[in-house]
Amino acid sequence: MRVVVRSALSVAVAALLSGFVPVFSTSAHADVKHVVARGHTLEAIARRYHVSQKAILEANHLQDGRHLRVGETLVIPGVSAPQSSTKDGKDGKDAKGKAGGKPQKPPTYAMTARTPGVIHAARLAMSEDFTIRVADRRGRASPTALKSFERLLRSAGGQTHAIDPRLVALVGVVSNHFGSRKIEVISGFRPYSPTQHTPHSNHNAGKAIDFRVLGVPNEVLRDFCKTLKNVGVGYYPNSTFVHLDVRTSPAYWIDYSKPGEPPRYNTPGVDADEGTSDVGEEIRGAIGNDPASPSPNGDSAGSGAL
Repeated sequence: MRVVVRSALSVAVAALLSGFVPVFSTSAHADVKHVVARGHTLEAIARRYHVSQKAILEANHLQDGRHLRVGETLVIPGVSAPQSSTKDGKDGKDAKGKAGGKPQKPPTYAMTARTPGVIHAARLAMSEDFTIRVADRRGRASPTALKSFERLLRSAGGQTHAIDPRLVALVGVVSNHFGSRKIEVISGFRPYSPTQHTPHSNHNAGKAIDFRVLGVPNEVLRDFCKTLKNVGVGYYPNSTFVHLDVRTSPAYWIDYSKPGEPPRYNTPGVDADEGTSDVGEEIRGAIGNDPASPSPNGDSAGSGAL
């Protein structure tokens, strides 16, 4: 394992939110249009497109962003809409130069791993980089990899816990699938707290990770994690990460809350492992290390959730 401690991180927040439906006009120079869905806030939309909340309000002649309507279309200024492409030609034309060619499917972001079996990870709140060979020659998590993951996933207070070998292996699978892109860890092991949403969270047992993949939208990461066997996958549209844990049967949930709010899950009785606010200081530390991110409190434009 190679650990490199950086004085500061200069990473941009990856595309964050599932359910975001950007609509592109036919003009290559037109602003992007965003369709508001349930759970979207002005703060999260601004973060998704790396523009200010004020710019969105002005472009749409809105007084504040606390009363967005589901289905409402917002103009996102200063973001160039890409030209459409097709299998046979470019710019929405077929091989003969005629309009009407079929558009390509959305990108999967999957690519051949540059360093198969080796993950490149950053612990954002602690400004540390890790390079870890996940498995030995027999495909098992090596003792060295397990100890490295203990440090990578240590608590905000520096406490460590043995990490489940299957979780280590699954993070390796995710890394390979997305071409060895950097894994950005928000939270890993967390000691039990009487205020946590789930009395027996997998985070307390070294069986869970909150993370994202640099350059990969969180909804794409979420969908791939859902293909893994016997895992819990949590998605947080108004936060910055995807939750993955190992368990005996699969589970999936969406929490529409923001940090500091009680959970607002997509369905009652869901077997959720945590709420957004359980991540606490770690998510604030990760945002603080990212100069592209707005203040977690938003700006004066307002950021009421739907």
